[in-house]
Amino acid sequence: MAERTGGECAPGEDGAAREPRRDVARLLSLLDRHRRLHRQQRALGDADLRILWLFADGRARTLREIADALHLEQSTVNRQVNAAVAEGFLERSRDHGGQAYLFQRTAKGYRLFEEDVAASLAGYDEALTALGAADGAAFVELLGRFTEAYRVVAERSGEELRRE
Repeated sequence: MAERTGGECAPGEDGAAREPRRDVARLLSLLDRHRRLHRQQRALGDADLRILWLFADGRARTLREIADALHLEQSTVNRQVNAAVAEGFLERSRDHGGQAYLFQRTAKGYRLFEEDVAASLAGYDEALTALGAADGAAFVELLGRFTEAYRVVAERSGEELRRE
């Protein structure tokens, strides 16, 4: 008999022996894998999508403001923003008398962002529809509660997470 490392039931084993926390870890890992596969069909990469999402309010921002909002090092943001400018997703300008560049989403960035978000949301909608209205609503409610409970755990462990 092969040695088990835990987390999954052996063939024919009662599912009651499973640990919910391991099931959560396994399911979240599977969800991550499925989301990565779905993301491969998008035009924008994760970094571009994250930056463009920040500009959904239409407000121009400096590199420092972008770094602070995304909780990333300014050097990382500088590299990602410059790549987005080179791709035509963002444009750079200076306020009269201002020293720092301001960045704004371009029409191309807006269009690609909206297309990618629509594709992602359509995938979520299809999966929720497969659950049925009542189970879909219950899933969203429970996922929201779980996410909030996990935020409390993460913050207690010293990590500061943004509420979204």
